[in-house]
Amino acid sequence: MLIGGSGQESKRADTVDNTDQGKDSLSIGNYPTGFFGSPLDIPLNLSGNFGELRTNHFHAGIDLKTQQQEGLKVYASAGGYVSRIKVSPVGYGYAIYIDHPNGYTTVYGHLKSYADKFAQYVFEKQYEQQSFAVDLFPAPGALPVEKGEVIALSGNSGGSGGPHLHFEIRETVTEKVLNPLLFGFDIKDKIPPSVNGIWIIPMNDSTSVNGGKIPLSFPTRSTSGNCLLKSSVTPTVYGEIAFAIHTSDMLDGNTNRCGIYRIELFVDGLQIYGQRMDRLDFATNRAMNAHTLYERYKKDRSQIHGSYRLPGNPLDIYDNLVNDGIVTLKDGKDHQVEYRVVDIMGNESTVKFKVHAAASSKEKPKRKRESLAHFDWEQDNSYESDEIKLNIPAFALYEDVDLTITKKEKMAGAITPTYIIVSPYEPLHEKYSLCIRVDNLEEKYRDKAVVVRWDPDKDKIIAESSSYKDGFVCASPIYLGYFGVKIDTVAPVITNTDFTANMKGRTQFSFRISDWLSGIDSYTPTIDGKWALMEYDAKTNRLTYYFDPSRIRKGKHSFGLTVCDMAGNEKSFSENFEW
Repeated sequence: MLIGGSGQESKRADTVDNTDQGKDSLSIGNYPTGFFGSPLDIPLNLSGNFGELRTNHFHAGIDLKTQQQEGLKVYASAGGYVSRIKVSPVGYGYAIYIDHPNGYTTVYGHLKSYADKFAQYVFEKQYEQQSFAVDLFPAPGALPVEKGEVIALSGNSGGSGGPHLHFEIRETVTEKVLNPLLFGFDIKDKIPPSVNGIWIIPMNDSTSVNGGKIPLSFPTRSTSGNCLLKSSVTPTVYGEIAFAIHTSDMLDGNTNRCGIYRIELFVDGLQIYGQRMDRLDFATNRAMNAHTLYERYKKDRSQIHGSYRLPGNPLDIYDNLVNDGIVTLKDGKDHQVEYRVVDIMGNESTVKFKVHAAASSKEKPKRKRESLAHFDWEQDNSYESDEIKLNIPAFALYEDVDLTITKKEKMAGAITPTYIIVSPYEPLHEKYSLCIRVDNLEEKYRDKAVVVRWDPDKDKIIAESSSYKDGFVCASPIYLGYFGVKIDTVAPVITNTDFTANMKGRTQFSFRISDWLSGIDSYTPTIDGKWALMEYDAKTNRLTYYFDPSRIRKGKHSFGLTVCDMAGNEKSFSENFEW
């Protein structure tokens, strides 16, 4: 619900006046530790921290627990003005951005509602734009706030998986996001990071690990402090190899596993890799997929940090790289490897182990599968056949790829074979163009044809926004893997949750909307023929209307709802009611 409750304009009692902000504040590096106050008035407890591995990104803030409930007061961490308010059925849900005079911006996400003065502004803009989802940029200074002022109530909106407050600190000019724990928030943590294992990765076809050509995992005997590998047998390697570490962090009194702040890797006493989670750039954040072991992450969400950099990985979190963290070992000797993993409070765990470098390889180079083309990650790459057209732009790949396309049987209900393009485990940084030929498709179905992708790990079909052109159905996916074409002629489903003809005394009513394939494109609710605001929660597929006496009078009315999917199929509901 958008409008805040009574009393939300009050300031927290323990706040200070804005004129005192920044005076005598300490700093860690260039980060002021006395400027920002807590956005909650309960002890800070994290369910997620900065840099944690998430789907297609590093977590860009900290998630603050709200005692498993919604509706806690959210306070401005410092004085300034509201520079942005975004409402979305996904992502951060209800979010508010505050610019501060010291060059930083704080972000508060997954809110339940805004304070009254902001809620009214948003409410008017939603009706002006006739859209629940809005992205608003008030004029600088138009919506001022003081430190400790209540700006919202905490919630569970957008893509949130449970009640909490997502909190970020950004550089206002660059919009790069910074680790909030650098700013001196009171987080209790005396627990060293946890290490569950080490991975050794062969980096080319002539490399081996224990005689094989695939990455191998080596669990640790202990999981924190001074760690050793569980096995007493020294791994044998040959050629160019890299390492990765399965690690996470825990905080005092908290069962949630969080992300790591600092990782360092040494081989024979020489540091060859370092990473530090101080700041992230949204423009490159998707490269988390190139940082982790992508296949393992897709399969089980393992918190594995690769200690090497692929050539097309644009992340700037690395330091002290030697040969991008890749080592060549084939001298017949043992080599000492050491990991140091540190959390932001300085708690440290280490892993020390040896690898034996074979003097020669008994393994024959892995026979490469015949490819259709060699795609260079720095170049635009195209391929065209009678059945498939591909165009992958420069820098969309993280490394060179040999293009393979394997044709399989049709997915259920598909009108084309399934095409496996390279592999679902080759990550991409940008979208590309994919066109699949559809033979003899009747004209009436051309705007209903949809490119679909099958995710083998979720066993799920995902539709891509598609269009028909010259015998092909085209889309712009950001994944490789399994693709085909289906026809979507099925209209969305509208389910009446609690709408009745008699609404007297009611404060709200709801519907659920869903679509079987292409997904919801738009919905249009009306009351008495005029657009009406309904809150949309995409994760529950729920549309909710809140009665507002400023917009609707007591008496008889008509309600209408039209829902359209991405293939142009429509479903409508209409009925009279009395309020």
